[in-house]
Amino acid sequence: MVPFTSKGYYSWVMNQRPPDPFTQRIWRNIAIPRCRHFLWLLHHHRLPSAALLHRRNIIESPLCALCGEYEDQHHILLTCPRARRIWRLLNWSSAPHLQSFRDLWDAPELPDADPRMLSAIITAILWNIWKARNSLQFNGCFLDPQQVIRAAITDLQLWSHRVPTGTITAALMEFQNSFVI
Repeated sequence: MVPFTSKGYYSWVMNQRPPDPFTQRIWRNIAIPRCRHFLWLLHHHRLPSAALLHRRNIIESPLCALCGEYEDQHHILLTCPRARRIWRLLNWSSAPHLQSFRDLWDAPELPDADPRMLSAIITAILWNIWKARNSLQFNGCFLDPQQVIRAAITDLQLWSHRVPTGTITAALMEFQNSFVI
């Protein structure tokens, strides 16, 4: 008889679950670990939005500080007027109409390129929308959409050093150069 261990139990439980294809987009991303964790939180609906914090009795109001709408993660990243301006500036007009942030990976505006590159671009944009929201929420500092996109491009430039030079780096540079703001 095999002795019980938490590692063995965890392995058994994980093998019972059906594979989740979206996790490849999270963990095989060239983004820094903090951003991959951010995507994991999004994927599991655990991003600390006003709605989630209100449900946990941490804050009093589930409303967006910017527009007064119900603030869940979908609102923060896709439908808030501030996020809409960013997506519009990027010419990704379908983004505010998507059912989930996961649908961004299949958006028609995306170039046909390496999946890791696309994942990095989407991650950088989502991450910087989140950081801009937090900057307003906690510091009272409003970042305009151009600043958010510039910050995403800066992140992409830094992340491009995490992969060997080649097609991914070239594709990232091409994307960055297409949005010189």
